[in-house]
Amino acid sequence: MKLRIFISLIFLMINFFVFSQEKEPEIEINFLENDNIDDVNINREEFIKSIGLITDYCKNNLKSFPESQKIGILLIAHKSEKASIKCYSNPKLSNELQTKLLNELLKIKIENTKIVDFPIFISINSKNEEETKIFEDFINPVKQKLIEYEKANLETKFKLNKEFAINEVLPVLSAYQIIVDDKFEGVKNFGRLIVQTNFSKSQNINDLTTKNNYYWRGCMEMEKGNQLIPTTKIFGLVSQGELDYSKKYIEIIRMYSDPKTISSYYLEKLNYRIKLFEEELNVEINKGIIEHDKENYDKAISIYNGILKKYPNSSWTLYEKYYSENAKKLSKKDVKDNRSDWDLAKIEIYKHNPLYNMDVRASNGSEAYLMFRRQEIGKLFKNKDERLKDIYKYAEIATDLGVYDFAAQLFWISATFDKENYKKALDNYLYSLDKSGEVETKKYFKGDFEKTFKEINEKKESEMKKSSIYNSMKN
Repeated sequence: MKLRIFISLIFLMINFFVFSQEKEPEIEINFLENDNIDDVNINREEFIKSIGLITDYCKNNLKSFPESQKIGILLIAHKSEKASIKCYSNPKLSNELQTKLLNELLKIKIENTKIVDFPIFISINSKNEEETKIFEDFINPVKQKLIEYEKANLETKFKLNKEFAINEVLPVLSAYQIIVDDKFEGVKNFGRLIVQTNFSKSQNINDLTTKNNYYWRGCMEMEKGNQLIPTTKIFGLVSQGELDYSKKYIEIIRMYSDPKTISSYYLEKLNYRIKLFEEELNVEINKGIIEHDKENYDKAISIYNGILKKYPNSSWTLYEKYYSENAKKLSKKDVKDNRSDWDLAKIEIYKHNPLYNMDVRASNGSEAYLMFRRQEIGKLFKNKDERLKDIYKYAEIATDLGVYDFAAQLFWISATFDKENYKKALDNYLYSLDKSGEVETKKYFKGDFEKTFKEINEKKESEMKKSSIYNSMKN
């Protein structure tokens, strides 16, 4: 990042003064977080100048301190508030001297950030990344925030993930989109839409992405491996509490995301968060399953209802709740056919995870085939060398299940990374978009799409009718 170049210049100046005047303290600057987004988060020149005022103060006012006196300054620049500053010392300075140092530092105006906080630790006469060892009372705010998330209960983790998406990530991702060259019309206009959207309120992410031509144009305009646009969709889903569906995207997008990109940086952070969230969720669900297996259906249902109060969008919990409610009815001989109950339950289950791998029953060949296709998802991605083939298979399954937004995303990945299947993947990508109601994207390509889409329909119909599962349950 260019910010590091500017800071390096400060280091060179400091080292020059240290060499030429032995009394001046040794100063090092450690970025704790968000230095990788300086392009959009700070006015670089003004921000560097303001940090320079801090280092100038230290050079000019700490000359009399012996080299053994170590000072730490935690500075957090904010978007609208005055910068937060804390001082640490080893050996401990007197309260009077430390208060004087802090008050004088607080008088220095630090340039505000544009989007998110920028925490910096300035070490005087100590080495970088030794703060926790040298200053016993120092708490790294970045690590502390992560620890608080790790210790939070399920309900709080759910809330923190939504806030993470709304307040930190979506503003950054959209900021990168709106600064692109005007020729990238899809990226820029999609970014503008995200900036204008209040994700704190209920939003239809499908309308913002799947049915939005700028979204798909943006996906096509980005460099290979830069998953900025689909990552924005993922965080849009998280902002609305749809962690289950966001995970289905994360699993695929991470495979084809350049680790050097800012979108990959945030994807990894989210993946870790959701992993911890799911570990706690799974523990809670398994408590219900244990009660169900003991035939304590009321207790199991009560456990599931408690989970849904904390995380209402859990497809697995909704499924297990249906399963226990149905078992309870069967045990009391209140129901002979669970069809209507399942038809009602699966609406909510598939709403939060349309690729959920369970279906309860089928009454005809078509339903049996779709049940079979849903179960086939679990057989994918067992062999790393077959990954691209599995991406295409996954996309075909998603199309059969009517999950056209997901299918389109996967077909585009296939078209991008698998040259041998480019034409076939592209046709199916445009077919999936057309099925989802987005009809503008195909205008960027040449072809008789009416004929192509008809052929894809006929192929799918033929594959279904040839399958053994379909023929075992003909209408």
